Amino acid sequence: MAAPTIARGVLTPRPEWLILAATGALVTFHYAARADVVGVLGHGRWSALTGAPLAPATHFAVSALLLGLLPVLLARLVCRLPLDRLGLGLGAWRRGLAWLAVGIPLAVLAGWIGADSAAVRAVYPLDGALTATPGDFIPHALRQFLYFGAWEVLFRGVLLFGLRDRLGAGAANIVQTALSVLAHFGRPFDETLAALPAGLVFGAVDLGIGSVWYIAVIHWVVGVSLDWFILAG
Repeated sequence: MAAPTIARGVLTPRPEWLILAATGALVTFHYAARADVVGVLGHGRWSALTGAPLAPATHFAVSALLLGLLPVLLARLVCRLPLDRLGLGLGAWRRGLAWLAVGIPLAVLAGWIGADSAAVRAVYPLDGALTATPGDFIPHALRQFLYFGAWEVLFRGVLLFGLRDRLGAGAANIVQTALSVLAHFGRPFDETLAALPAGLVFGAVDLGIGSVWYIAVIHWVVGVSLDWFILAG
């Protein structure tokens, strides 16, 4: 009689399932949806580990689907979590605006500092044909929000807010940060190293505001500024 009870417990949708969903999304994203190629040097030759690179615009669109839309749908349909419990509402918007006032200048500074790294410049901008002309750069910058917004929705939304009630705020923040850092593997070491403190801080700020969108804007400004300073340098 115990076996059916255990089976029902295993099959009951729980927030922990979101970790599996995020893992599947990240594996697919890493190997099949990149705008670059990760390779390895072995036996005297380079070999590609990931699939053919997508065009940057396609990469950003697929990012929105894999990292944003699908995990949210799973959290809603399987785990029955409403959008506001995933941090997808406006939250304490006055506090959010205050963080934007502080965070945007710091984000621009972070982009300027990052642009000085040779390893970072070897990877970014993801669009190798991008120029600093407004007609070229502005559409690219706007499309980038699909990626950065989806990144924040997955890690600081679905994982952080989705696991908070189950694990506690601190543990949920550690879990989403750990997965976020692992998702940076294949990026420049500077960027991967920075993802550890940034993930913890971003998560703490989001928990205080109750929304992911303000940090999503700040994170996006880091990426846009980085591309701009590399092109303009």
